Amino acid sequence: MTSDRIRGVMVPILTPFTPDEKVDFGSLSRLVDYLLDNGVHGIWAAGTTGEFSALEDEQRLAAIEAVVDRVAGRAPIIANVSATSTEAAVKMGLALKGIAVDGIAATPPYYFPCAQDELLAHFRYIKDRVGLPLWIYNIPVTVKTSVDPATTAQLAEEGTVAGIKDSSGTGELHAQLVMLCEQRGIDLYRFLGSTFRVSTASAVGAHGVIPNIANLVPAITSASWEAGEAGDIEKAREFDAKLVVALKVQKLAKGGGPNAAVLSGVKSALVALGVIDHDHVSRPLRPLTDDEKSHIPAILKELGLSASVGVS
Repeated sequence: MTSDRIRGVMVPILTPFTPDEKVDFGSLSRLVDYLLDNGVHGIWAAGTTGEFSALEDEQRLAAIEAVVDRVAGRAPIIANVSATSTEAAVKMGLALKGIAVDGIAATPPYYFPCAQDELLAHFRYIKDRVGLPLWIYNIPVTVKTSVDPATTAQLAEEGTVAGIKDSSGTGELHAQLVMLCEQRGIDLYRFLGSTFRVSTASAVGAHGVIPNIANLVPAITSASWEAGEAGDIEKAREFDAKLVVALKVQKLAKGGGPNAAVLSGVKSALVALGVIDHDHVSRPLRPLTDDEKSHIPAILKELGLSASVGVS
C-alpha cells in the first residue's frame, strides 16, 4: 500500500558540476542539507534536472550514492535509471542494488519511439531483473514516447510498478489514471512534475509533486504543499505567489534553449545563496551571462532569501 512516507514535495535534485563538468560532491552535499533542512519530503535523484543524460555511468552512480549517503535515511529517495535501452536501464538499476534507495524510476527508452506493448515489456523486464520498487517516469517531451494511462494502470495492477512521475503536462491523462486506479482499486504512487499544481495536487488525486524550482525555494514549495493539504487557501495563495516570483530565475536567459534557461537560472541563484560553488551546466547547454545573472539578487530579495537561506 502507498504510505504517507512517500508524499508531498519530492525534489528533482540538480547536479552541481565543477568547471570541468565533473560532479561537485561538496556542493551536492550542501544542496541535500539545504533541501532537507527546509522541509522537503523526498529526493528524486539523477533526473532531468540532475542532467543525468550528460553524465557518464560512473559519475551518475556516484552522484546517486552521494545523495543517499548525505540523506542518511532522513527522507525517501527515488533514483532515476533511465537509458536508451531496456538493458542499459537494467545495468544502472543493478548497480544500485545494495544502495539504500526507496525505488528506481525509468522513462521509456529514448531515441527510438516505442509502442505501448513495447513499454509493457520494458517495465516488466526492468522489474524482473532488478527487483527494486519501480516508478514510471513519463516525460514525452524529452523521450518522444508517452506512457498511456491504461499502460500505467495495467503495470500497477499486476505489481510491476509502484509509482509514476507524470511530467507530461497533460492534466486529462492524469485524471484518467486517477479514475482507473479508483475504479479498479489500484495502489499506485502518483506524483506530478509540476510547479503550478503544488498546492492543489492532492485535490486532483496526486500524492505529491516533483518540481524543479524546489531546488531553489524548498521551504516555500513545501509550505505551499502543506497549506494545500490543510485546506488553507489563503496561505496556499501566498506561497504560490512566491513560487511565481521564484520562477523568474528560469526566464532570465536571452538565448539558448528552455532547458538551459531553467537549469542555469536555478544554479546561478543557488551560487548567489552560497549553497553551491559553480553554476556550470553540461555542454552544449548555455549558461547565464553576467548581465543575466545581475537580476538574481533582486529576485532573491523579493523572495526574502539571503545567503543564510530560508523563508522570510
